Amino acid sequence: MALAVNRTGVIFKKCDLSNHRPETVKQCVSGTCQHTCPSDAVEKCKHAWTLRYWVNGKQLEKSFKDEIRNGRVSYGSGRKLAQDFQLKLTVDKRSGDITFVSHGRTGRQNFAEAAEAFISRLPIGDNSKHQYRSVYRKHVEPMFGDMTLAQVANDRDGVMDLLAVSMKHLSNTARQQARYVIVGAVDEAVKAGKLSRHRLDGIELADTRRYSRKSFVFPTYEQVTFVADGGYNPDSKRAVSGAGLCVWLMRGCGLRIEEALAVGKDDFIEDGTVLRVAWQASGDGKTREPLKHRKPGEYRDVPVPSWLWEMVGDMPDGALIPGNGKLFQRYGTIYFRFMRAAEAAGIDDGFTPHSLRHAFASAMLARGVQITELAHFLGHRDINVTHQVYGHLLPSAAKRAVAALDAEFAEWSKS
Repeated sequence: MALAVNRTGVIFKKCDLSNHRPETVKQCVSGTCQHTCPSDAVEKCKHAWTLRYWVNGKQLEKSFKDEIRNGRVSYGSGRKLAQDFQLKLTVDKRSGDITFVSHGRTGRQNFAEAAEAFISRLPIGDNSKHQYRSVYRKHVEPMFGDMTLAQVANDRDGVMDLLAVSMKHLSNTARQQARYVIVGAVDEAVKAGKLSRHRLDGIELADTRRYSRKSFVFPTYEQVTFVADGGYNPDSKRAVSGAGLCVWLMRGCGLRIEEALAVGKDDFIEDGTVLRVAWQASGDGKTREPLKHRKPGEYRDVPVPSWLWEMVGDMPDGALIPGNGKLFQRYGTIYFRFMRAAEAAGIDDGFTPHSLRHAFASAMLARGVQITELAHFLGHRDINVTHQVYGHLLPSAAKRAVAALDAEFAEWSKS
């Protein structure tokens, strides 16, 4: 039941019993073939349509499933997709203006496939991947999902319109994530030889000042201690578990929660005055993963306050926050304990584990630590991110300048 068009390939279903050859085909003889559906049933069976074609003497195949529309299978739509693709092959082969090669390995690859693959390969944790994937599917895919890699790579105006107009109401972080996925996917296509170049370099994002500061909640020492140690909840009249040492690692060293969960005793160096942050815990607590936006082996050194070293100095070697039967505590477990204890402690709405990282940054800036150094301690690759998030905490530049000039004049005038 094969359909041939202009000798660019054949369209068929591998399950078609009319192609069963138990006398001559090895797979049919051994019973390992895919021929399972009678010829009169293949039009409405669940198996995909296959287009088999040849490129430079090499046989290639591409599958097309029937689409689901309004909750029902649209039988025959898969064959229509195969025929459309077959027609493209025919036109490309005869046009003479491109080389007839595998479309799956060229800029004619669907952008959505390339973008999803790019996100799945990012060297970041599962939670971070989920954030990138959510932004991509909600904002980028509706505009570019049906286009080819080559079309997106050349649509600089379209990408700029998406980031500056369609997404202008969103935070800078969301727009940065969208840009990262779009440019990253086409960058990878260039490296893989699918594209010769692209036109998306240097796209700048206007600072919309939309970074949410809802999580800038700074509770009292007693409240943070309750989040760490747990205690009695007078409302529920039940004991509440705390998030443990993870709280103090985040508050004292500005770590992300996944980074805090992966800390081991041997990560403290220089007599406990420095913490070398090189890993973060996976969401399930089973393994360590490279830091966010970092390659394996990359790390940052963070100063350790003496009070924190007093907490961990006498602890045994190994993971400081081990899990139950796992290498580390699970992210979800710690997050649940953290938020429940925070509620019981009466901390204002908006407080999250990330608030402790904000408290670390605030303490640094208020006591004269340069924002360039803070960016390194926090693990920000781009200092503009640090300025965007914490710039409002910086003392006024004008006030600092006036104080410096007054001090200099007082010293000079008395000399």
